[in-house]
Amino acid sequence: MENASKALIIAGAVLISIVLISLGVMLISRSGNASGSAENTSQMIDTQSQTGINTISNLTNGLFEY
Repeated sequence: MENASKALIIAGAVLISIVLISLGVMLISRSGNASGSAENTSQMIDTQSQTGINTISNLTNGLFEY
């Protein structure tokens, strides 16, 4: 009976380890997706900022040079 309880404890520890490793892999993959999304957002902001600067420059007939 003692060996059976030790085997159950070991099996539980293995299952908990597998769950923790799976969660770690999921978090790492999701963080990679988030960084890619942040990079795309940054590029969009840069593009829109440059468009706004060009529009202001055109409206003021080049009074403000950047």
